[in-house]
Amino acid sequence: MKAATHTEIYRPFKGRLLARPMRALVLAWSGVRLGFRKKLPALLLFAVPVITTITVAFVINLKFDAKNMLDDAFAQGITDVETEGDPMTQVRISAAQSLARANSDRVAMMVSSTIADVEALVYGFINQMSFFVILVMGWYGAGLIAEDKRLRANLLYFARPITRWTYLRGKLGTAVFWGACVVMAPTTILLSTACFVSPEYQFLKESWPAILKFEGYTLAYVLVHALLVLAISSLADRRNRALAGVFGVYLLTYLGGESMTRMFDGQGWRLMSLPRNFQRVAESMFDLQSGAVDWPLEASIWMIGLYVVVSLAVLSTQLGRMERGA
Repeated sequence: MKAATHTEIYRPFKGRLLARPMRALVLAWSGVRLGFRKKLPALLLFAVPVITTITVAFVINLKFDAKNMLDDAFAQGITDVETEGDPMTQVRISAAQSLARANSDRVAMMVSSTIADVEALVYGFINQMSFFVILVMGWYGAGLIAEDKRLRANLLYFARPITRWTYLRGKLGTAVFWGACVVMAPTTILLSTACFVSPEYQFLKESWPAILKFEGYTLAYVLVHALLVLAISSLADRRNRALAGVFGVYLLTYLGGESMTRMFDGQGWRLMSLPRNFQRVAESMFDLQSGAVDWPLEASIWMIGLYVVVSLAVLSTQLGRMERGA
């Protein structure tokens, strides 16, 4: 038996640990992969959005196909007039030119009408999907922080060189992904369909500001709701309680606002509901008027900002406690 001497020299670490942004993407993707494991909830939750997206895309295609068929009929009629070889050819050509000018104005009006109809279809789709955004983000997002607290996984997370904000960005990325699958991705598909089936990409040329508005509106809708869902999740210690809290907050604010509006005959009570405030913003962005949200736009912007500030304050407090191991 021989004695052994270990002469390794342990030097103190003098570097600096950096919380790289890619770590947030890793956290986000891990949450997404966890959500994909259960196929039945995904099938039930996404069946209606998928079917609605296909139906609306088919309707958009039909609208532009009808306009193209009418354009072809106008062009064929003009060609037939120009190719007839009787003594009145010059008169017929002049009449065909006048008809072409009249038809050109009519086609331009039809194009504008079709584009307006398509924009209304896209907005109607977004409005219909607002409930499913809350449903899907509540189902997949309610347990993102609550389950970490229950399993004490925060001790493992924050033992790594990550900050609470890196952790928040990762969880927020997971929640935004599921919300985007419900409303942002289908909206992009519908707008792309309108761009490609419209003659000479007229929808893209004439409605590109509306396209940017639709994409920006859906992104803001998903992001704000994701922050609220995560804030409620951080207050609970179990996924079921967090899920009940998410739907409880939405039902209380929505139904409470509607009830108070009918009791006191004042639409200001609907400011309690976050979806109603987004509806007011949407009507202002897309020049719509439903009569259900007749209050100043600034009031809705302030209420949405209040939801964001309160959600961030709750998340900062709760994640600070998790970071300290409390």
